[in-house]
Amino acid sequence: MSRDQSIHPRAAAFEIWWMVILANLVGVASAGLAVALRRGVHALAELLTPWRAATGGILLPAAGALAGVLIVRVFFREPGGHGVPAVLEAVSRRGGAMRRRSILSRLLGSLLTVASGGSAGLEGPTVFSAAAVGSRIAAALNLAERQRVRLLACGVAGGIGAIFGAPLTGMIFAMEVVLAEWTLGAVIPVAVSSVVATEIGRVVLGEAGAFSAGDLVWDAADLAASLPLGLLCGLVSVGLVVAVFRVEQLAERARRRSPILARPGLVAALAGLGVGLVGWRLPEAIGEGYELVDGLLGGHLPSASLLLFLLVGKLLATALTLGSNAPGGIFAPSLVLGALLGSSFGTGIAGLLPGIGFAPPPFFALAAMAGLVAGAMQAPFTGLFLALETTGGWNQTLPLMMVATLSALVSRTLLRHSFYTWEVAESGRLLRPGTDRRILAELTVGEMLDEETATVPAGSTLEDLTRLLPRTRRNHFAVLDPDGCFEGMLDISRLRPFIFDETLRRATPVDTVMDRIEPLRPEQTLLEALGRFDQDGAWVLPVAAADRTFLGTVSKSTLFDRYRSELIVQTADRAE
Repeated sequence: MSRDQSIHPRAAAFEIWWMVILANLVGVASAGLAVALRRGVHALAELLTPWRAATGGILLPAAGALAGVLIVRVFFREPGGHGVPAVLEAVSRRGGAMRRRSILSRLLGSLLTVASGGSAGLEGPTVFSAAAVGSRIAAALNLAERQRVRLLACGVAGGIGAIFGAPLTGMIFAMEVVLAEWTLGAVIPVAVSSVVATEIGRVVLGEAGAFSAGDLVWDAADLAASLPLGLLCGLVSVGLVVAVFRVEQLAERARRRSPILARPGLVAALAGLGVGLVGWRLPEAIGEGYELVDGLLGGHLPSASLLLFLLVGKLLATALTLGSNAPGGIFAPSLVLGALLGSSFGTGIAGLLPGIGFAPPPFFALAAMAGLVAGAMQAPFTGLFLALETTGGWNQTLPLMMVATLSALVSRTLLRHSFYTWEVAESGRLLRPGTDRRILAELTVGEMLDEETATVPAGSTLEDLTRLLPRTRRNHFAVLDPDGCFEGMLDISRLRPFIFDETLRRATPVDTVMDRIEPLRPEQTLLEALGRFDQDGAWVLPVAAADRTFLGTVSKSTLFDRYRSELIVQTADRAE
């Protein structure tokens, strides 16, 4: 293209401004949801304080988990869990489409779960609700699929930014985890939404971050100590994710074996009872745990043994809460576990090597907060900026980068997927933009039928087939019965010994030499079709309706041509 044509067409230039305007609207709406949830949890937790101190306080997490699951599963009729996998699936498979009721379902469910003592964070439900807001605004304006996905991401960024007072974290989480792309057309509206929502959140909830780390002095020895801490964070984050999944498996097994436990909320209530028992012995280990983190970053350390008990107790309470499908997120528990792990590490290394003069335990607590989040989500940028923005510890950027990167590396080495992507990735529903799987999954066999198809009636002989050869360039013929239903395929290259022998040609019915293969359905995706090509070792496959009415054929050459065209379309925005 010449430089004379370097100016964008008017429609293309207007689109980005239109998205920025809508991003402001989504930012305001997502901030409203985040602020309402944060204030609601604090108000309800305050209201429940007398109950928590009473004898029956041990039952409070069970009641909250039961109520939270009933709200999500029964009242709103939505699947359980924290909701982020559903957001990823909406982006991957449904063009960003989410239901209207998703705006409130997990918001109310997590309000009861966390306020009553469940060991979970608010970011998962906030992401789900704010994403639904972005999706519904796009649907109301009848926007295209690509624009709807971006407004969904704007909601995600705004929700995270507002609830944590962390605009960079909101933007990076939306780009790194949800969209998995960094195009300018996506970054600009997502950043705008995050900024707007964060500012509203700060005005309503206060300017200060969730925690305060202060200025911690560190040197090369502390940076070197961050190496083993990063590896340790990776191992603990893997332990956390595995523990949650293990509880999920046990809960699912219990539901299958007991009709009573299969009822919504009962398994979550039993798990909540376990959380209550943990809280009875270790009250600081349940709930969001922000007060505990503040104390650890402020240097108010319990004994080394109590730190370890709290670490184990918090991990167990988190696994029970999230593994039972109670609504909640993993950010807050990861931050608390990181602070406990880092404080324990800092205390231990100072005792083992007293002559070196390491930084105080709060330094390692802050670094491990970034490491646990990065490891659990396999998202080092999100972990790094969440710890930095929520604590204001910007002078510790280098060691936090070290710990977050190593933790994500260990997690990625030991786990196939992160906590948030596991469910959709294992089921094949995580399809990232521009990837082979995404492109092939978005096209159906019915869209790919070959322009020319050759058929031969059942009962014909190879002599009849040879009369058809001069009329077509096709090497594959579909054998059809009198009603037009598919019976089998003929490959000319495999029939040469018969075709060139006149006696055999006249005596051989096509039915006896055809390949009886199962036809593809027009609604199947090209991803499924490609699997069939590999399985059958075929170059051309038949396509038929459910009643076996023959519709045509699809060939590998057509598939690859269409794939190449679609790849150009889907990656055009990334090339700008």
